[in-house]
Order: sequence, then structure tokens, then C-alpha cells
Amino acid sequence: MDNLLKKAGAMTAHLDLFQHMLHLRGLLQLAAHMEERGDRVTMVSADNITLIGAGMDSASTITTSKGADIGSQSAYSVLRGLKGHDAPEYAVTREELKALNARAVSELEASDAMRAFGETLTRITAMPAAQSAPSAAAEAPAERPSRTRRSAEEVSSEAPAA
Repeated sequence: MDNLLKKAGAMTAHLDLFQHMLHLRGLLQLAAHMEERGDRVTMVSADNITLIGAGMDSASTITTSKGADIGSQSAYSVLRGLKGHDAPEYAVTREELKALNARAVSELEASDAMRAFGETLTRITAMPAAQSAPSAAAEAPAERPSRTRRSAEEVSSEAPAA
């Protein structure tokens, strides 16, 4: 359990990366939700997401048909980064959302944060082999003599008296 805790602790350095990936996923889910509903444009502000298509719906959190919640604050923050400029609200089509996400994933794959995450994964996957080998070797000799003694005692007690 201690080893598992150490591995989890090593991952905390990557929480920002995971959070960013979660928000990018939310935008992909929003694009899929727009497509499912037939919406053409979404207006995203820090307070609301407005879906515009056959009808118009506006809420601070959009829940997709698959149960995913997309919050306006996180969608707005990610769009600000993807679009590269500040605005009180961003208008995006579902095609643009998909293209922005594809570019973001490409940039993420080449990022220092992803490289650092890969190094952490390599380091923690090597941890069990390095830590369990000495403890297994230390336990093995202690078990073998006791088994050998028991076996000898059992054999001598089963042997007929002469």
C-alpha cells in the first residue's frame, strides 16, 4: 500500500495536465452534444453556454444526453486559451470546436507537461521491480529453512520405530 501511495503522490505533479485534458474532453462532448441536437453555434461566456440551432437553450452547465456536465467557466477558460484572445464570450460552431480540440491535442502531445508525465510513468512503473525484489529475497531464505525443518520432523515422526 505504501508503494501505491508513493505512485499516487508522484502523479500529483501532473494535476494541471489532467485538469486541462478533462476540460478539453468537455469541449469535445459539447461538440458531440451540439451535433446530436442539430445545433450550429454555441455562445460561451464565463456564466453561460447558449446552444443555438432549431431552438435556443442557455445554462451555466450543459448536461449531455450521455450524462456529461460541461460547465461554462471551464469551457470559457479553455476557449480563451484555444482562441488566443480575451472576449466577453466566444461563438463557435461544432466544426470549429472539433478543429480547436484537434489542434489542442496535437499541442498537448508535444508539450513539456506530457513529456514530464511520460517520465513519471516510466519512473513509477519501475518502482515495484526495484522495491519488491529485495523484500522477496529477504523473505525467501527465512521461509525455506522452516519448511525444511517441518518436513524433516514430519518424516521422522512417520517413520516406524526400530
